[in-house]
Amino acid sequence: MRPTRRRFVRYVAGGLPVALAGGIARPGDPITMLAVNQDDTPHSVTVWAVQGGTLTVENTVGVAGRDVETLGQMPWKAAQYRVTVFVDAEVALAEEFHSGQWFNQLDVFIASDGSVKLNRARAG
Repeated sequence: MRPTRRRFVRYVAGGLPVALAGGIARPGDPITMLAVNQDDTPHSVTVWAVQGGTLTVENTVGVAGRDVETLGQMPWKAAQYRVTVFVDAEVALAEEFHSGQWFNQLDVFIASDGSVKLNRARAG
């Protein structure tokens, strides 16, 4: 089982411990951004993540149906975040938030009905 498949299974199963993926997360670890596709249809996912006024992640990935792809990483800092997500070249999500609490996962979820949401969490 390749690492991205393990991550997908962990998310679908409701967040099994990160120890299964081989690590313990802690403050100072980078924020990992994933595209998690719970739909049977493959999609193109583009993300623009702005942290404190600086574009920190700008990437496009193709993600197969029921699969996961890495969008990028950025260091965590207390800041204003703005995330824009395009799915199949159309704006699917534009969200802004301030975070003063550490997190290390910022993932784009495409549900089986095609809806899109952003999930921010501490993995591990």
